[in-house]
Amino acid sequence: MSGLFIVFEGIDGSGKTGLCKRVHEALTAEGRTTIVTQEPTSDEIGSLIRKDGIPDITPAAEALLFTADRAVHTQRIARWLEEGVTVLCDRYFASTAAYQSAAAGRDPAFTEWLLQMNLPVIRMPDLTFLLDLDAEEGEERVNGRGAASRYEELAYQREVRKAYLDLAERFDFKIIAADRGRDEVLEEVLQLIRSVF
Repeated sequence: MSGLFIVFEGIDGSGKTGLCKRVHEALTAEGRTTIVTQEPTSDEIGSLIRKDGIPDITPAAEALLFTADRAVHTQRIARWLEEGVTVLCDRYFASTAAYQSAAAGRDPAFTEWLLQMNLPVIRMPDLTFLLDLDAEEGEERVNGRGAASRYEELAYQREVRKAYLDLAERFDFKIIAADRGRDEVLEEVLQLIRSVF
């Protein structure tokens, strides 16, 4: 029996990483075998992206790197799923579509190129949760945890959020209001996951 592939998306500060870990803990306590993974990965390509090692990289070039990292990552995800492991992934293809399209001014043709480049190399998740949050609140949360990255500028995050909401409608993501308490968000997400199990 194959596992479930569950993805968590959202702007910076929306709580994806923490929620992913808490879902892992809850499902493990229920006896399910789960693994947490993330993008960009810590592999060779993902590490290059994480280091911001290429100055003045264009949105298109950066999207190609993210997609190459994802193509390799997806092979690993497929193996885990075949072994019956439920995979919890912190960011996947929608992150590239949202962030790089926002960086390129949300041009519809560019957004479509991003998606068409990704769709042949991905595995469509069983569930994708979009943790929806105002960019202002996201910025407050990010500032509370230390130095912000170049991706975390307020105007940019507003555009990323709009792009995410467009993607949610197109790909039927579950939109989760992330401006509530962590326990409330966790319980809603767990109920949706259990309904699929």
